[in-house]
Amino acid sequence: MFTKRSNIKVRSGWVPAAIITSVLLAWANFSGCEPEDWMPEISCSDCYGFEPDSAKLIIRLTINGTYDSVPLVFYRGEYEEGIIDWVDTATTEEFYLYSEIGAEYTVKATYTSGGRTIEAFDSDKMHLYDGAAECGSPCYVVKGGIFDVKLIE
Repeated sequence: MFTKRSNIKVRSGWVPAAIITSVLLAWANFSGCEPEDWMPEISCSDCYGFEPDSAKLIIRLTINGTYDSVPLVFYRGEYEEGIIDWVDTATTEEFYLYSEIGAEYTVKATYTSGGRTIEAFDSDKMHLYDGAAECGSPCYVVKGGIFDVKLIE
């Protein structure tokens, strides 16, 4: 009796590796540090009908009984190399500063209580996303520009 043998060789290792790589790449898109990186879709209500050159930076802070006001220093660029762009004091848990899109900013929040000082830093850059495919043209959505300098509880 004659038995036919197949010449097909199965590579068992490459299929699971390709699936794992695909899953990791898809997951990486939603695992960024910034909250706006987690959202796979944009909200058309966030669209600008023109291309803005500036928007609000959003700074999230710890304001409580111990820290009722927090001095802020905004640097254009990175902290070590940046120049001071703005100095202010926050008294609410969210602080907004109208700033240029496309520029990198670093914010330093200084928490002081009972002779103890804690400095918190965060850096980000606002950029425009063209949402015309999702919402129709023109649609510009500002991404980035969110700073988290809250104290860890």
